[in-house]
Amino acid sequence: MKNLTLICTLVLASLTTLSAQLSFKPGDIELAAGVGVISTYAKDGATTIAPPVNLRMDVRLSPNFSLGAYAAYASFERNGRILPTGAVQDISNESFQAGLRATAHGQVGEKFNIYGGGMLGYDMATVEESIDGQPKSKGDEPSFIRPEANNNALIYSAFIGATYYPKSNLGFFGEVGYGNSLLNVGVSFRL
Repeated sequence: MKNLTLICTLVLASLTTLSAQLSFKPGDIELAAGVGVISTYAKDGATTIAPPVNLRMDVRLSPNFSLGAYAAYASFERNGRILPTGAVQDISNESFQAGLRATAHGQVGEKFNIYGGGMLGYDMATVEESIDGQPKSKGDEPSFIRPEANNNALIYSAFIGATYYPKSNLGFFGEVGYGNSLLNVGVSFRL
């Protein structure tokens, strides 16, 4: 854990010493839209109904720091899973995530912006489950006295990424982190 903390500290410190060829100033706004390449449900053998998509808006508070809003949506299903009891389980999961992101930025060369940061948000999931073709018992649903059965959850994550700007107001990004996808790619626009 100490090594991870040291590495993160060194990376963030190095971001402030990199040459600043791209010009960012406080108040700059960046809008981005992306699609997930590796879903967080991939290991479960789920089938994609709606691919993981995300939108974000970041506002620069300084040349090397931004705060932003994030929203993401994905829908998956997993049918025919054999449980240890021999029963067959079908699950569909529709997830909407919203959160706030804090990001440290740095420039590499004239056209690359590298970044990393953290997000705190909320995941609102709609999960439908059936076993042997029968819907999940209503007794298993969340209630006032059993809120833990609720599928909604507070989420937090870390991310790192890079944006290539072929033009000063248009960029293409790649980002690794935990959200509705482990790897996202997309386009960003600087206003």
